[in-house]
Amino acid sequence: MLLEEDRRKSSEEIALETNMPTASFFRIVTQTLQKRKVAAKWVPHRLSEEQKAPRKWVAEELLRRYEAEGEQFLNRIVAIDEIWIRDFEQQLKSQSSQWKHATSPLPKNCRRQKLKVKLIMIMAYNKNGVIATECLRGPL
Repeated sequence: MLLEEDRRKSSEEIALETNMPTASFFRIVTQTLQKRKVAAKWVPHRLSEEQKAPRKWVAEELLRRYEAEGEQFLNRIVAIDEIWIRDFEQQLKSQSSQWKHATSPLPKNCRRQKLKVKLIMIMAYNKNGVIATECLRGPL
């Protein structure tokens, strides 16, 4: 079936290949086959069970400490985060769309290649908001 060969093809492309009116193809796929076109959800990367376990442990430990110490615990937390501002061409949502059955899992997209870094922004914040920021130039 053409839908299975390349799930990213549009209704118009498949209808053209099968010499069928686009509306007829769309009706067959959506009503008879009960499929719909869904876009991939963007995720930075997929974690294995081994990678998820320590994150779960840390989250449970932080919750235990909050339950024991209350608001005083939250007042002592300072988090640091960074964001790399990169020069890249993002894939359009329509380019990642696929034909899926209603019970099929949603597709996911992962970044596949490292791109040129322009800038890194580092932020430190607590429960009241941002307390410090720093911008550094990366390699071009």
